[in-house]
Amino acid sequence: MSVVGIGMAVGGGDAFSLPATLLTIILLWSFIQWSAPWWLPELAKKYPNNLQLHRNLDRSLTSLPFVLMMIILLDLARAHFSNNLTYEHVANFGLSDSNGVMDLVLGPVFTNGSPWLIIPISFSAVVIVKEQFGTSYSLFDEGKEANLRARLLRWQGLLWVLILIGFIPSDAFAVYSEPLTFIGSDVSPLVISISLIFTGIFLALWSYSIARFSQFGESQKGDSFIVYGIIVIVSLFFLSMDSASSHQIEQFSELIAMGELVNLSFTAALFLLLLGWPLFLTLLDKVDQIRGVAKGRRWFGLQWIFGYTLALVWTSGALLLEPLPHITGWGSAFWLSLTLILPLAIAGLFGTLLPMAGLDSRPRPEAWGFFLMMTISLPLLTIREPLTAILVPGLFIAMTSALLLATHFEKRPNLLMQHRMIESIPIFIATIVGVWGYRLIFQGDVLGIPLAIACTIVIPVFCIFSMKGAKSVSAENENANNSEIGVEN
Repeated sequence: MSVVGIGMAVGGGDAFSLPATLLTIILLWSFIQWSAPWWLPELAKKYPNNLQLHRNLDRSLTSLPFVLMMIILLDLARAHFSNNLTYEHVANFGLSDSNGVMDLVLGPVFTNGSPWLIIPISFSAVVIVKEQFGTSYSLFDEGKEANLRARLLRWQGLLWVLILIGFIPSDAFAVYSEPLTFIGSDVSPLVISISLIFTGIFLALWSYSIARFSQFGESQKGDSFIVYGIIVIVSLFFLSMDSASSHQIEQFSELIAMGELVNLSFTAALFLLLLGWPLFLTLLDKVDQIRGVAKGRRWFGLQWIFGYTLALVWTSGALLLEPLPHITGWGSAFWLSLTLILPLAIAGLFGTLLPMAGLDSRPRPEAWGFFLMMTISLPLLTIREPLTAILVPGLFIAMTSALLLATHFEKRPNLLMQHRMIESIPIFIATIVGVWGYRLIFQGDVLGIPLAIACTIVIPVFCIFSMKGAKSVSAENENANNSEIGVEN
C-alpha cells in the first residue's frame, strides 16, 4: 500500500490536475467547515432576510465534499478507461491485464499501491446518508441541537484535514503534458479494499458519535464511539502492517529508525484521537459524578495532571527511543524525546486557555483543553515527523489515569487514605509494566506485545471500575462530613 502522504498540494506535474485541485479545495473547505460555528450564525444575524440561504450554506458544509469526491472519481475513471498515460495515477496504478471496463471500475481506487482514495469517498458518502436519512441538525436550531451541529462540523473539519494530509499523497494525482511510461498494478486483495472502506465508513460514524457524546454526555443506543474507533484502528493497523508483513519483530527498531513504518506511526497517533480522547471524556464525567468537587487544593490536583503528564510522556519517550540504532545513549534519547515533546507541550499549554474563550464548560476545563490540543496536534506532528508517535503510549496512559490520580492530592475528606493507596499503587505498577512492554517491542522481544496491550487496556478499565466500587463508600463519608465541613469554591 501507499505511504502516508506528507502534504496535500495541487499535484506535482506540469499540467492542470483536476483531482489534485479538487482535493485541495476540499482541504480548504474543511477550514471553512471547522470555523463555520463562529462566523455563519453571526452572518445570519447581520442579514436576517437571507435565512434560507444561510441554511443551505450550512447544509453545503457537509455535502460539498461528497460532490467534489464524485467528480474526482469520475475524472479518474475516465482517465483509466481511456488509458490516458498523462495521468500519473493511470501510469502507476492502472491494471496491467484488463479491458477498459475493468480499469473504469477498479482503476481509480482498487489497485495495489494506489492512494487510499476510497477512505475520503466512503467517509463523505456516509456523511451524506446521515444528513439525508438520519437526524439532521442545523446551526440555526435552538439550544443543544445547534451546539451538536457545531461540534459535528468541528470534528468533521478536523478529520478531513487528517484524511487528506495523512492518507493522500498529492504527487499520485499529477498530470503531465507528455505520456508517462506505463508501470501498472494488479487488483488489490479483497480484504485490503474492505479495510479501506471500513476505515472511511466508521470514521464518519465516529464523528457523529463523539459529537453527541461531547454534547450530551451519552451515546444513542447501539451507537458506540469506542466500537467505531476500534474498527478504524484495527483496519488501519492491518493496512499499515501489510507493507511490512515480511519483516520480523526483531527488526522493529530498525524499521522505525529507517522510516519504514510511517503508516503505523500515523495509525498510533490516530489511536490516541479515536480511542484515547473518548476515554478521557468518559473518565472526566465519571470523576466529576462520583468524586465531585474537592474541598480544597484543587490547584494541586491540576498541577499534578500537567506535571505528571509531561514527565511521563518525556520519560517514556526516552525509554522507547534508547533501543533505536541511531540513538547513541541515554543522553541522546532524553534530548530527542524533549525535542519531540516540546511542540506537543506548547499545544497543550495553549489548550489550557481555551476555556477562557467559552469553548467548554466541563469539570476541570483546563485539563480538558490541555489534553484536547495535545490529542489534535499529535497526528499533525506525526505527519511531519513520524518518530513523534513514540510519545503515544505515555500520553495515552496519562490521559486515562491522571484525572483519577489528581483526586488523591486534593482535599477530599470523604476519600480515605487507604483507598487512595489502593487506587494509586496498581496504576503506577501497570504504568511501569506497560511502558516496559513497549520498550521490549522496540528491542525486538515478542513478550512486550502482550504486556503493552494488557496494560493499555487495564489502566482505563481499572480507573473506571475503581471509582464505581468506591461510590457507595464515598457517599456515606460525604454525608458524615458535610455536616462539619463546608465546600470551598
